[in-house]
Amino acid sequence: MKNTMPRTGFGKTAFTLLLLTSFTVVTPLAAYAERGEGNSWWARKKQDGGSSSSGSSNSMLTPSTTSNIAGSKAGKAVTKTEVFAERSVTPMVSVTSAGAMANAISRYEAIAAQGGWGSVPSKGLAKGDDGDAVVALKRRLIAEGYLSSDALSGDTAIWFTAAVEKAVGQVQANNGLAVTGRLDKATINALNVSVASRLATMRANLPRLQEYSKDLAARYIIVNVPALQLEAVSNNTVFSRHNVIAGSPKRPTPVTLSQVSDINFNPYWNVPVSIVERDLLPRIRRSGTSVFRDMKMRIYDGWNGPEVDPRRVDWDYVSADRYFFRQDPGEENSMASVKINFVSPFGIYLHDTPTKSLFTTAARYLSSGCVRVEQVSTLINWILSGQEGWNPGRIEQVKQSEERIDVKVLNPPQVRTVYLTSWINGAGQVNFRPDVYDMDGTGFVVGQPLAPGDVSDDGQRYVLKAQVYKVEEVPDQPEYFGFFNSRRNKSKSVKAASGGNDEPFSFFNNSRRKTTTGSKSTSSFFTTNKAKARKILTDSDDDGDVLFNFNRPSTSKVKKKAAVKKTDGKKKAAQSTQAGKKKPLKTVTAKKKIEQAGVAAAKKPQPEPVVIKKKKKVEEASASASGPEFGQQKQ
Repeated sequence: MKNTMPRTGFGKTAFTLLLLTSFTVVTPLAAYAERGEGNSWWARKKQDGGSSSSGSSNSMLTPSTTSNIAGSKAGKAVTKTEVFAERSVTPMVSVTSAGAMANAISRYEAIAAQGGWGSVPSKGLAKGDDGDAVVALKRRLIAEGYLSSDALSGDTAIWFTAAVEKAVGQVQANNGLAVTGRLDKATINALNVSVASRLATMRANLPRLQEYSKDLAARYIIVNVPALQLEAVSNNTVFSRHNVIAGSPKRPTPVTLSQVSDINFNPYWNVPVSIVERDLLPRIRRSGTSVFRDMKMRIYDGWNGPEVDPRRVDWDYVSADRYFFRQDPGEENSMASVKINFVSPFGIYLHDTPTKSLFTTAARYLSSGCVRVEQVSTLINWILSGQEGWNPGRIEQVKQSEERIDVKVLNPPQVRTVYLTSWINGAGQVNFRPDVYDMDGTGFVVGQPLAPGDVSDDGQRYVLKAQVYKVEEVPDQPEYFGFFNSRRNKSKSVKAASGGNDEPFSFFNNSRRKTTTGSKSTSSFFTTNKAKARKILTDSDDDGDVLFNFNRPSTSKVKKKAAVKKTDGKKKAAQSTQAGKKKPLKTVTAKKKIEQAGVAAAKKPQPEPVVIKKKKKVEEASASASGPEFGQQKQ
């Protein structure tokens, strides 16, 4: 179909890195409540039998620990990563996107005014089939503009022709389905969505497109979360398109508008407190300290503190922010070879992953909020294009060396993580994707989506600032746990944890060597009192490639242990009381004599201390030296 939509330009305004406060929610919470959680895309996918993967829990980096991933039953990915060398490909977001969507809304409103489109029979069809079902399919395709009206005339009116096969393939591509050209169940379901429902989706995305397309530079990166794809755009043309892994519904990827700042090759992974509390600590409590060796993970006594031997920590009685956790660079690092940084109030970034097989799966909503990029070297080369000293060969050399290198980007592209469940392609056709976070109809444009079913304190389905995360408190710890749990003995703990030496202890080679811990932080979340509630950044901060266990860990073990200790204490107190009642008579008599002596001593007048006497004399002398009090007459 020829694109007849006009190219609409927008006035330039000052580019703002973070546009988080300029939107008004237009849909009240009641509208969301009427739809109900059971009507959400995620809930429907689970009801339809979306299978969950299960497998070994020996590695914290395996995708097998991720459960209830919708669409996993669908199998392989229907999109692919590719470079559009000489081809001109229209990006999902451009300066003309909002105008194109407005035109499409008008066109769909006209379809609705004429009674909508009919349904497609629940019957599989393919090229060469004929009959009434094919006629119904043709009418549906004509109504949305995928097929010419003359397809219902002539000798082939009832036949599934090559033109019909092509049109069905376009419908599949525009709905994120496997392109086969055959009418299967998934395609039937997409075609049978009402025009009213499609209009609602398009209207929800119009203000998003208006905002996302503002002040676009010549070079920019678009990450469309519902589409699970990233586009590198130069001069309004897509250079490359990449499959990505985005945040799970429980830990959604936020929408933020920013600019690439720098690139970290072979980065450390600094584990955020939220992941320590939800994932790492439960894993350590289950599997022991071998987790540290398996993951090449180290712990430190604070952000810039000495390294700590994990075998000397009682992991049942440690809060998530007590220590600083860091994974060394290497093949098993959760960031893998590279990390792309940009300013964000939610602490997210783009990065590589060691589990590259996940890019071939259909529903890749697997991360803790950050975005993993397939064939990230292609994107890095595009970002650093024209920057002296960098080319594909140098990039691969640095990645293979595992050397820590930070590169400031001199010609930084914009980067926009967006939430588009509908947009217009270059042919003027409307694309639709699943509302994975259940945000359509909530007025959501930018910010942090909340998990489906969750609402903020003010009743919204999203927040504009980083969510406050509170670490669960652990019970007060007995003294015999020693230096690891007492702030008063911090210097002692450092010495003991270091094996009696000033240099940090190394859990991996038992050698005492200095390690690089990064720059000192002026304010650390890891040095606060463990008995108080801590305010930590959201899950989307430093998510890495961690898939651990997305179910919030139970603290029953800690609570149970504390309850047992409390019960034991009560029992001992009760036993002590009973023992006291059975003491010999002479012991009780002696105790009474001591008490009587104490009472007698208290009644006996005590001489006034010398210090008090001197103080009284000084006060009397001072009073005589001064004049009469205010209001009194001099004698």
